[in-house]
Amino acid sequence: MKKLALSIAAIAAATLATPASATVEVGSSVGCASGPLAPPADKCAGYYSDNQFSGQSDNVALQQSAINLLIGSGNYTVDWNALKDAGKVVSGSDLTALNNLLATAGGQVLIGFHWGNVPGPQGNVSAFYLWDNVPAGSIRLTDTQGYSNAVLYRSTSVTTAVPEPGTWALMLVGFGAVGGAMRRRRRETVIPQFA
Repeated sequence: MKKLALSIAAIAAATLATPASATVEVGSSVGCASGPLAPPADKCAGYYSDNQFSGQSDNVALQQSAINLLIGSGNYTVDWNALKDAGKVVSGSDLTALNNLLATAGGQVLIGFHWGNVPGPQGNVSAFYLWDNVPAGSIRLTDTQGYSNAVLYRSTSVTTAVPEPGTWALMLVGFGAVGGAMRRRRRETVIPQFA
C-alpha cells in the first residue's frame, strides 16, 4: 500500500512539474531586412511604400495589418491619438527625440520606422520591427541617413521569471516529504531476551 501511495505521489508531482508555455509563435519576417538597427530585430514586416505614419485612417489600417503579421491578430490595437498624446510618435527626422524614445524601449519592443531619401530598396518606405526580449536602451540606429519618422507601439519592461505552478507544486511536495521524514518515528529493533 505504501509503494502504491508513493508511486501515485511521484506521478502527481511529475505531472504537476511539466512546464506551461504561454508563448504564441507567429510567422517570421515578411519581406524586409532588419534595417540599420542594432541589435537586429527578431521579426520585421515591410517594406511598405511611402510614409505610413501620418495618422490617416488608411495608414492606421496598414499599421494594424503589419502589427498583426508580427504579433498575431487581436494582440494590439493601434490608437494613433493615444500614441501621439503619449509621445510615442517621433517625426521630422528628430534624432534627439528618437534617441530619448529608444532609451526607454525594452522587453518586447514593437516599433515602426519610415526611411526617406535613401538610395536603393530602403528609399521612401516604412517598416515595422519586433524584438521579443531586449534590454532597455539597447536599440539604436546604426545609420541615420534617410531616417524620417518612428512610432513606438509597444515596450514592455524586462521582468524576472516567476516560477510556474508546476514548480511551486513540486516545491510543496518536497517540503511535505521533508516534513514527513522529520516526523516519522524510527522503528526500534526489538531484541528478544530470554531469561
